[in-house]
Amino acid sequence: MTDVAERKTPLFLRLLGIAALAGAGAATGYTLANVAEIGDMPWDDALSLAMAVSLLAIAVISAGVMVTRPSTVPKGCGVLQIIVMALAGVMMLLPVFGTAWASPDLVFIGIVVLLAVQTAANLMLWRAADEMLRRVMWETCAMAFWALQIALFLYAAAERLGLVGGVTAWGMMGILMGVYLIASIVASARRGIK
Repeated sequence: MTDVAERKTPLFLRLLGIAALAGAGAATGYTLANVAEIGDMPWDDALSLAMAVSLLAIAVISAGVMVTRPSTVPKGCGVLQIIVMALAGVMMLLPVFGTAWASPDLVFIGIVVLLAVQTAANLMLWRAADEMLRRVMWETCAMAFWALQIALFLYAAAERLGLVGGVTAWGMMGILMGVYLIASIVASARRGIK
């Protein structure tokens, strides 16, 4: 029988997890209140910022949960999932804020490098995933595909008829990330993944 002391997460790891959660909340609040004037931003940049903050907050919260859970619980693919979400968040921020620190060419090169790393992490995640996680990934993709296909058809028809204006590719990317994030939450909840 396993000793209770062996099953408990060390206090410093629990405190580290709590600090990470608090840091995620503080960073989210600071970003939304001070870094960007969301009311003055184009809607596609505001959506990108919201998606980036959401992805980064989820990554930090997931890291906090992973660090604070008992050591007897297997880590699974948690680290890879956190890396994938964090990189997606950073890549959503860079086109909006990256040019404040570097030239557009350098920012784009950075995005390409981060995308290559994220793609490798996604492939590693798929290979390491168990059947349930793979099923959640497939269901997420299917829900996002069908929702976006329907929305794109309706929007394209309305645009062709002159009922709505055009949307930038950047705006479409923000919409895609939002739909994918919601689909991921729904697919995970259906399978009981918390």
